[in-house]
Amino acid sequence: MEPQTTDTMPSAPQDTPPTHSGWLDWLLRALRHEPTHALTLFYIGTSALGLWASYWFFRSFGIPVIDYMDPSDYITAGLRDPMYFLMIIAALALTFVLNFHEYARRKGQAYYEQTRGSHWWGRVLMPFPYRPAKGNWTSRLLGWGGFSMPTAVAFGVIWATMWMTFGYVQSKAENIRNGGGHVVRITLAHTHEAQPGTARLLGTIGDFVFLYWPEQKRAEAIAVEEVGRIESLIGTGNTTAKTPAAPAAPNPVH
Repeated sequence: MEPQTTDTMPSAPQDTPPTHSGWLDWLLRALRHEPTHALTLFYIGTSALGLWASYWFFRSFGIPVIDYMDPSDYITAGLRDPMYFLMIIAALALTFVLNFHEYARRKGQAYYEQTRGSHWWGRVLMPFPYRPAKGNWTSRLLGWGGFSMPTAVAFGVIWATMWMTFGYVQSKAENIRNGGGHVVRITLAHTHEAQPGTARLLGTIGDFVFLYWPEQKRAEAIAVEEVGRIESLIGTGNTTAKTPAAPAAPNPVH
């Protein structure tokens, strides 16, 4: 008895992702398996952005802030301004939006066309009909695989976020030099009277308080143990206000 043979139709070619974009598959699988990793990545990104922003902000006033930082300050640099959180969230959202058509294409033609045809946002995010991947122009012209679309978009968004943050902190520094910012009056430890005039509080780290004196156009770092009191003043510009006496037992700044 002859063995029976079964004719099988050749399967349709599948739109397999290029090997150099496998990092995206790995990342998505890892986040689906352990969603808490997303919080870790978010925190690391915020800390890195905060460190970048702190460097350029304090550099505007001639302060080498990295030299003053402890290791613990590196991981908390992004927690000092809510804007860094918003920038990271915006960057993640933009990366997702710009990469969604690639994600849908990798899910297959049926998923792509169904999502594009049944949701208004699908037509916005995927304005063109489904097309299989054909490689990028560097691969076709130069023979080099280059970056995948997800990688290129991710690097572009990171690069843009870094320089948007640079512009933000430069604008913030310029506002302080022009009279804006957080106006404070400083009383040093072991003294009974506040320092003459008012300063602008640039920020604090674990061991230092950074101030800018607009009248002298001078920035300085004061050790935390040398500060007896920081009095926050309402308003932004009165540097000639009368200096009140400090309380008999000033509270140290922690």
